[in-house]
Amino acid sequence: MADSHVSRAYGSYWELWEKRSIHIASYSRRLIRRYYFIVLALLIIMVVFLVKPYRGFSVAASQSSDEIGGPEYCTTWPVDLEGNYTPKAKPANPMALDSFAPECGWKKPQGFKVVAMVFYGRRRNVDILDCYLRQNLVSSGGYLDEVQFMVHTTAEDDINWLRGFVNEEPEYTFVDLGSCASNSSYGCIWERAVGNDTMYIKIDDDILYIHHDTIPQLVHTRLAQPHPYAVSAQLVNSPVTGLQQYHYGAIHPFLPDPGNRTHHKAAETWRPSELGLYPGEALNLSGDLINVDSPYRGHPWLLLSNGSHDSVALTLTPIGAWNRNQGPQQIAFGPAWTSWGVAAQQLYSLLYNLELNQMRRYHFGRPLDFEEAVDHKPTPITTGKHTTQIHNYSGPGGEQLYDMQYERYNLNFFAIWGRDVAVGLPIEDDELELTSEIPLRLGRPFVIDTRAVVAHQSFYPQKEGINQTDLMDRFRAFANENVCAAGNLKKPWDGRCEGF
Repeated sequence: MADSHVSRAYGSYWELWEKRSIHIASYSRRLIRRYYFIVLALLIIMVVFLVKPYRGFSVAASQSSDEIGGPEYCTTWPVDLEGNYTPKAKPANPMALDSFAPECGWKKPQGFKVVAMVFYGRRRNVDILDCYLRQNLVSSGGYLDEVQFMVHTTAEDDINWLRGFVNEEPEYTFVDLGSCASNSSYGCIWERAVGNDTMYIKIDDDILYIHHDTIPQLVHTRLAQPHPYAVSAQLVNSPVTGLQQYHYGAIHPFLPDPGNRTHHKAAETWRPSELGLYPGEALNLSGDLINVDSPYRGHPWLLLSNGSHDSVALTLTPIGAWNRNQGPQQIAFGPAWTSWGVAAQQLYSLLYNLELNQMRRYHFGRPLDFEEAVDHKPTPITTGKHTTQIHNYSGPGGEQLYDMQYERYNLNFFAIWGRDVAVGLPIEDDELELTSEIPLRLGRPFVIDTRAVVAHQSFYPQKEGINQTDLMDRFRAFANENVCAAGNLKKPWDGRCEGF
């Protein structure tokens, strides 16, 4: 009897549930038909917001979202939600950085052209480089007769941007490389750099800083020292010179912000000292110092100590760890080529040396005597149908050089005669051949002028980590304050980093 009662109870329950289920299903079908498109639209909005919660609302005013470069980029400057920003006005009394020019100042030599060859592929980098190029044009009192943008890319957005950009300066030239633009090798570009009467200065598009003495210094060193095959600037962010800078006092003890979010407001600033010192209690000595982790997007690096001779603090940094363990690889492809932390420490150290006005820290070279290797012939300069001989050059240049001794060096910024390029053609691996193999074959070394300082943003393995820092913003702020003309101040390309 009890079992029969239970069966009836369960039967009544299931009958009631079936009726309710039919009602719910009928209602659901009506709901789906009625609100299908509304629900679908809400789902799409939710997906977009989850994938790009911030940058979807923060794009540069003058760029479409497709032109921004993807979520890997953001800015620590106070752009608004649409990406609009007005740069700070230039200070009435800009920073007076030391110059190492002759007492009478720099005077461009006559009888030959100086042409900058910018190996171009990325417009966001050239935007900052533009201020330094204009500063060095002959029309601005500089040494560059022409700037040739060698277009080594097939990205239409970057190509179209450059076509409009070069129209802003008569000395700027767009060079269509044809099939060479899609060649993985840069060797084919050098076939266009063979003018007998031309000194070429090759510049990568990710050069973030050029000291105001650098280009005149390279030109005069090229004249003062005709024997070396080519003369490079001293690169900040280079495996070879990075280690030398460490030992000669140009590197400072920086580490990435230990926090997991920013404690600073968005601002247009470049001076590292404004951030304060690294909190000692957060110092962790157990991790991998060379391959450091990025704490958050747009993070700065902080000084462990502001003592100029705190060598103990330096041992606790990426470059200190690299100095202790340089690895089995050739130095050009060792830890300083792959580690974004080593790169960042070099670049923040440069900003701090600029703030302190202590660029002499980089001048570790010495005079090199190549007289025994030279047959004392004058340097020939061909101009049109005539040839000018430079006899007994006695001007500035070549005061502090570093001989690479035929080892490979990075080819980001250097000066070479067109006739010397022609001797080495054809070229495939330009860095290996122009810095090592051709100089060795000719018995003419590749040298570095340590007075000619430039900053190089990143090598390919370092790019992702460097993009997580605020370095691009800081070098743009330095250029706006000290280099760019008042009518050519630069703005960020991107939306604001989360948390700023």
